[in-house]
Amino acid sequence: MAISKLNAEQFANMAVNAAGVVFEYAGKDGKNTAMHFFGADYEATVKTQDEMFRVLRNVVTTFWEVKTKESLLRESNDGIRSKLRAGTPHRLIIRTSAGITVKIFDLDASVWARIGLMPTKKDLERSARDRKKYIHNATKALMEALNFRVELPKDIAQPEEVQIEQPAEQVVAESAMPVAETVAEQPARRRGRKPRNGAEPVAVAA
Repeated sequence: MAISKLNAEQFANMAVNAAGVVFEYAGKDGKNTAMHFFGADYEATVKTQDEMFRVLRNVVTTFWEVKTKESLLRESNDGIRSKLRAGTPHRLIIRTSAGITVKIFDLDASVWARIGLMPTKKDLERSARDRKKYIHNATKALMEALNFRVELPKDIAQPEEVQIEQPAEQVVAESAMPVAETVAEQPARRRGRKPRNGAEPVAVAA
């Protein structure tokens, strides 16, 4: 997985089917910049709720992990800053690994800034267990804001197993067939002797 910070020129020349998650930030005179998250962790394989949750949770987790590392490094050098931005993006673009657009979402009037994308100082002080819970809740809120739970199926329906039933006449015919004689009984019956299992001898017509 990787994260690229794109200036206005790079973003303008970016492929229209670039896979992954793109955060577009408004710039002066329409020269917008962007952050591009790509790689297996950020690229959905199918257009389902489960895959969107996986991808968006990885994005949110990345913001939290980077912010944590940045805070630790700034204790010794306050000038250190990560490439991730705390500001609200202008637009969010999500494409699958095949380059198929799942969503282009304008965020100017959204609740994006209130769903915990960039953790606060208090968030960073939470235990590992609490952090996972808050990341999960933040991702769930993001799913709700993007309306994915309405627009996308939860998962891909699997084809039902087809069972071939035998015709009733065939089943009846098979059940009425006599049981075959065992190999041990056949010679005894042909010679007219008593089988080894103690049954009465059977006469064989000439």
